[in-house]
Amino acid sequence: MTPADFCHVPAGPFLYGPERCFERLAQCPPLKPRQTMTLPAFWLAKQPVTYRQWRDFLQASGHPWRGRWYRVVPGWRGTFLRAYAPCDQYPDGHDQLPIVDVTQADAYAYCAWLSQKLNRRVTLPTEFQWEKAARGENGRLYPWGNEKPRPDIQWQRTFPVGPETYLFTLLARPRREWTRAGWYWRNGYPLPVGSLPQNVSPYGCVDMSGNIWEWTSSLYNPELPDFHVVKGGSWGYTIHHAQCNVRSACSVTTPSRDYHAQGTGFRVMIEGE
Repeated sequence: MTPADFCHVPAGPFLYGPERCFERLAQCPPLKPRQTMTLPAFWLAKQPVTYRQWRDFLQASGHPWRGRWYRVVPGWRGTFLRAYAPCDQYPDGHDQLPIVDVTQADAYAYCAWLSQKLNRRVTLPTEFQWEKAARGENGRLYPWGNEKPRPDIQWQRTFPVGPETYLFTLLARPRREWTRAGWYWRNGYPLPVGSLPQNVSPYGCVDMSGNIWEWTSSLYNPELPDFHVVKGGSWGYTIHHAQCNVRSACSVTTPSRDYHAQGTGFRVMIEGE
C-alpha cells in the first residue's frame, strides 16, 4: 500500500448510530442512541487488505499465519457443495479478493509491517472512525444513502440466516445488489474489492457495506477486554448486517487475537492530517 491508497476523513462532527446489534446480546452493552460525535482527522484505506497485499506481507515478513486461503469455486460444485472453499495454496486469479481468515493479532502484525514501510503509524480504526468513514456526516445507513441494497431479501431473519436463505439464493439472482450480503455460507462468496460501483462512501472508501466483516480496535464490551467490534457485515450474514450502524463481535468465547473465519478481514488507517 502507498499513501495514495488512503482516503482522507476530515476532522469534525458526524452523526453516529443509533447502534444496532443482532447477536451475542447477553454480552452487548447498552446500545448508544443516535448522537453527534466529533473526531480528529484520519486516513482510512480505500479498500480492505487484499489477497495479493496479504501474500506480499507474508513473504516479506515471515509472519506465522494460521489461517487458510479460500477460493471461489465456479459451476455446480460451487453452487451445491461450497462456493467459497479452503485451499492449501494461493489461488490464481484471486489477487483482488479481500483477505479473510485473519485474527486481530494478524491484522496488527500487518499494521506494524506497513508502518515501517510507510514511516507512519498504521493501525486499525476505532468503531467510530470506521463508521464516520462509511457513512459520512449525515447519518446515512449505507455508504450510498438510505436505499436498500437488496430489496428482494429484506424478509431475512436478523440472525442467523437459515435454510430458506440457501434455497432463495440458490434459485433467485439478486434483482439489485449494491452490497454483497445476505447469501448463505454454502453458495455465497465475497467479490473482488470495488466490484459494486454504488458501494463507495462519501470519502471514497469502497465495500464498507457487506462483503466481509472488518476488525476494529474497539472493545465489544468494556468489561470484556479480549473481544472487539467488527463492522460492515459480510457476504454470509444477513442483509440487515450490511447497515453501517450495526456492530457485532465475531465471538465472545474465542479472543479476537485468536479468532479467524472465512468472513472476517480488515482495513487499516493512519491518524492525523
